[in-house]
Parts: sequence; C-alpha cells; structure tokens
Amino acid sequence: MVMRKRPHRKAVRSRIRIRIATTNDLPAMLYLEESGFGDDRFSPQQVKYLINKARSTPYVIEFEKKIAGAAIMLWRKNSSIGRLYSIVIDPKWHGKGLGSALLEECELAAEKHKCTRIMLEVRADNVRGIALYEKFGYLRAGIIKGYYFDGMNALKMIKWL
Repeated sequence: MVMRKRPHRKAVRSRIRIRIATTNDLPAMLYLEESGFGDDRFSPQQVKYLINKARSTPYVIEFEKKIAGAAIMLWRKNSSIGRLYSIVIDPKWHGKGLGSALLEECELAAEKHKCTRIMLEVRADNVRGIALYEKFGYLRAGIIKGYYFDGMNALKMIKWL
C-alpha cells in the first residue's frame, strides 16, 4: 500500500483565492448548497437575494481554479454581532484546510465591521463543523430544538473577537 502525503497547508493556501461572490457564481453556490446541505439548502431565490440585496458579505473560495466552497456573513444595523449564516465546502475538497481559510476570512470581515462577536448555528450532528468551530475558539451557547428540515437540533455557537 502506498501512503500519500497530505499536502502542506501552506502549499494549499498558495493555490486558493477567496473573493466576494457575484450573481455569476450562483450555479456553483447552488451546487454547493445541494452537496453540502441537501434538504436544508437555500433556494435559488434565497441565494440570489443573499448575493445581491441582503446586508451580507457572500464569499466563494476557489481551489485549483474551481469554486470549492462558499460562506455568507450577515450584518445587522446597529449591532456588534456578525452572523455566520452559511459556510460550505464541496465534499470532494474536505480536509484541505479550505473551511479554515474561509472561516478566517469571515472573522476578518467581522472585525472590519467592528463586530465584537460572531454567532452561528450548526447541525448538532455535524461533528466536522463543530470541531472546526471549536478549534477556532467558538463556544457552545445553546440548542435550538427542531431547527433543521428533518427535525435535527441546531447547536448555537459564539466567538468573542
């Protein structure tokens, strides 16, 4: 059996680009919604609204010149809380550090918006996502019962910046 070395994180980081999403990214973002969230995905109209009209910052992350993930931060007027509304990485690119890079970008945006904390909800059975957030210093802040389409609970998490 041949052991494959995982690419060095620095090498991966040099092959990524994070940018603000546009309407042209809609097909890729809808694919990510489907592959990452299934029945909990946003509709095409919701994603289009989040890109064009909401008080939001939508991101895509490109890896090897393909859109490999997306994130959406929401901002409320007169609030010091940023909300990580959505973050998703194409399952075929899991384990490459793309989620970490995208989360870091969202945190930088929150700091630029003068936020003192970031809040999010994550499926209570999303072990990978919860581990990522905890690695970045997010704390468990409560449960929302039956939050998701299939009745799964959401774990509320918060990070002070």
